[in-house]
Amino acid sequence: MPEDELLIKAARFVGLDGVRKSAIDLALSYCGIQQCSPLHNNGPEIRDTSFIHIIRSGKGVLKMDGREYHLQSNQAFLIPAGVKAQYTADKNDPWHYMWVGFSGLMSEESMAMAGFSREHPVRSVLNVQQLLKDVEGMIETYHLTFTNELRRNGCFFHFISHLIEDYQAQGTLEGLSNLQCAQYARKAYHFIMEHFSEQIKIQELAEQFGVSRNYLYACFKEVYKVSPKQFLNAVRMEHASSLLLSKYLYVSQVAHQVGFEDELAFSKAFKEFHHLSPTEFRKQLHSLAASPTKENPQ
Repeated sequence: MPEDELLIKAARFVGLDGVRKSAIDLALSYCGIQQCSPLHNNGPEIRDTSFIHIIRSGKGVLKMDGREYHLQSNQAFLIPAGVKAQYTADKNDPWHYMWVGFSGLMSEESMAMAGFSREHPVRSVLNVQQLLKDVEGMIETYHLTFTNELRRNGCFFHFISHLIEDYQAQGTLEGLSNLQCAQYARKAYHFIMEHFSEQIKIQELAEQFGVSRNYLYACFKEVYKVSPKQFLNAVRMEHASSLLLSKYLYVSQVAHQVGFEDELAFSKAFKEFHHLSPTEFRKQLHSLAASPTKENPQ
């Protein structure tokens, strides 16, 4: 492969590999289109990126989480990052599919808005041709130039938006419910990230959004796999650990900067999270920083 290209071509396969990830929230990793041979198999394996496959024609089987899904044309399936999966083309009518691999903080939320989750990884697709155009657009921008990176990212975000619109167009109450739920979860996520140093109460946050506390909890847990309170605490504790690097901040000052009015309550929460008190954590950091490093033997 030339050094200025990402393109991989074969008789039945065309795709991009090694795509640079410049976006943290949602970034393209791989994409491709493939006409599979009979019984062509992938896995079982675990990948560090999520994959969405859209079947153009043919049939195949997906095995994931102890379940087996028999799939055909105009269906799509999601394999989330970190989940072991295996998928195999049919012996008599092997599938022809396109796929997009991606990662980032918004991966689960984006897929939830598009009608996918680990518990429900399969759904039908109405507009396969539009999604195919998006993938072809990504593949066409295979030269490693900044302008191509911008075009490729544009095609990728078009693909995600068209996938969401395709789900909305199916008009299911479940789809509308999942979309609304993901939107509330996203609002809560961004609010917590911006205001974690303030006095945040989940009940008041839910009232601000015009929903019940239980509904916001359920939405947030569905999208981010933790409760809003757990997420708020994790953000505060991670930020506190960074502040403790400074020798010039008292523990009480660190506590106030991450939203705790009471130093004792902060110390208790910190120890539960890091298994060390703030003072012990700081001492450990400083002792590690002061330790001489040894050169590795050649």
